[in-house]
Amino acid sequence: MEPQKGDNSARQCIQIPPMFKELLRERGVEGEETVRKFLFPHLSDLPQPGAMKNLAEAVRLVLQYMTSSKQIVIWGDYDVDGTTGTALLVNFFSEFGVEVVWHIPNRMTEGYGLNIDWFMARKGSILADNFLLITVDCGISNATQIEKIKRMGGAVIVTDHHNLPEDGIPNCLILNPSQPSCGFHKEQLAGVGVAFYLAAGIRAEHATRRDSGTSPGQVNLKNYLALVALGTIADVVDLTATNRILVRAGLEALASTPFPGLQELLASCDIGGGDITSEDIGYLIGPKMNAAGRLGESDLVVNILIEKNRKRAKVLAHKLTELNEQRRRISADNLETALNAISSSQVEENRCVIAKGELHQGVAGIVASRLVEMYGVPAMVFAEKNMANGLEIYVGSARSIEGMNILAMISRCSKWIDRFGGHEMAAGLSVSKENMSGFEAAFAVVARECWQQRPQTKKRRFDVECSVEQLMTDENMSFFKLLEPFGPGNLQPVFHDNSARIVDSRTVGKGSEHLHLTIRGTYANLQGIGFSLGNRIVDVQKDPERSMLYVPTINRFRGNVSWQVRVIDL
Repeated sequence: MEPQKGDNSARQCIQIPPMFKELLRERGVEGEETVRKFLFPHLSDLPQPGAMKNLAEAVRLVLQYMTSSKQIVIWGDYDVDGTTGTALLVNFFSEFGVEVVWHIPNRMTEGYGLNIDWFMARKGSILADNFLLITVDCGISNATQIEKIKRMGGAVIVTDHHNLPEDGIPNCLILNPSQPSCGFHKEQLAGVGVAFYLAAGIRAEHATRRDSGTSPGQVNLKNYLALVALGTIADVVDLTATNRILVRAGLEALASTPFPGLQELLASCDIGGGDITSEDIGYLIGPKMNAAGRLGESDLVVNILIEKNRKRAKVLAHKLTELNEQRRRISADNLETALNAISSSQVEENRCVIAKGELHQGVAGIVASRLVEMYGVPAMVFAEKNMANGLEIYVGSARSIEGMNILAMISRCSKWIDRFGGHEMAAGLSVSKENMSGFEAAFAVVARECWQQRPQTKKRRFDVECSVEQLMTDENMSFFKLLEPFGPGNLQPVFHDNSARIVDSRTVGKGSEHLHLTIRGTYANLQGIGFSLGNRIVDVQKDPERSMLYVPTINRFRGNVSWQVRVIDL
């Protein structure tokens, strides 16, 4: 059974298969108009750019610099959200004949946010006395650096989506939905989404000016939605309301993108033909793009996305593939090192795990996530780092479980910490070597307390009771695609088959880690894959009729595209 490209423009009578009616009702999608807008999100339903606070002023300032040939600088974050947003603006300005200077900071040497040394080193060379800085997915916490940049002669526009800092925001034009009185205050746009709205505002205003050189009709904003989809899904923001509209259209744009860099990026992930899904981005494209930033080469991603030559783009995409393989090896090695550093008492007594030592800073978050999966408690992974001033510190990433707010937990230990930030499920922090033992002891106390106080209610493990053979029909899968994109706010639905019949099973992957299944279907058998379920092979072969939790997913192999079942548990 092969996935067919859906027609998402059809906004007519809706025939909903029975198993999906229950799902939509459970998710609060009821009423003909609400259902229609959910299944067929349309760009005409997007809020207008003018509703974003400060956007009109920002657009006028940008156009002033565009028409006066003064230097424009784009500064983005090193993650997928930041690099896609940076590439979006670089490509957008290029279509108007405006070549900008752009920079993505090195994660290892420069860290997050604005680096004033970079500007000082270029003052008088590529940076003239009067330039415009536009930040992407960062800047809201850089009030001090922005004041210094303004004294250098720079005007500043911050485009960001992170929460406003308690110690004050920069004194400049700010585009951030988190601002009070912003018309986008209820939206959870990613950084690339904010950058897209800036571009939309510029294009709209540019169209009203008779002396504009480039016809606004030549700049097709729909093409840029492919970048919006990549950054939004990779940044794991809610895929509701505006984001759902942007990402659905972006997935369609990605499948037919005219950008050579995106074409080669997809090819390097063996993605081609049929629809592109949020899972493709979340599990294939996004991690590969993030590998560059994790290993200190974030500018590679932007170079791919702005490359206009297909052959050069292919070379760059190949380099990214090599970096991703390197990232995987480093992650595996670091996980083994971390496991050797963890004692069973950490889990049983402290209800947390902390690993530190000669680990790679760029993969600390990946390793911490794996530790959470393995132990079921909050985890921190720290890499040793020697600062230029001779100070020895630990730079760490923290991940948590539902019901244990890792940022709040860390903040209670702030007396031991140099700096920290994040949200409920993930955080970053740095601790001096001399304070590390004090921090570990303090955090263990907090973790034990929060463990006892965590909510005890268990969530339902599945959304819909439905057998594999009943669900996996062409008609049902066509409707299933209309539920995309999946992510926070619209999680991929989990189905339960109470008596799935396994007709063949074998282990696959390195170390027989995964489980490959052939499942009885109505007209033909279906293929299934259970990641990290290889240790269940004996149970499955002993009793092939199983209760199974699963989700439909697209399998891409050697250019062939087909539906398969991803088994979650059995």
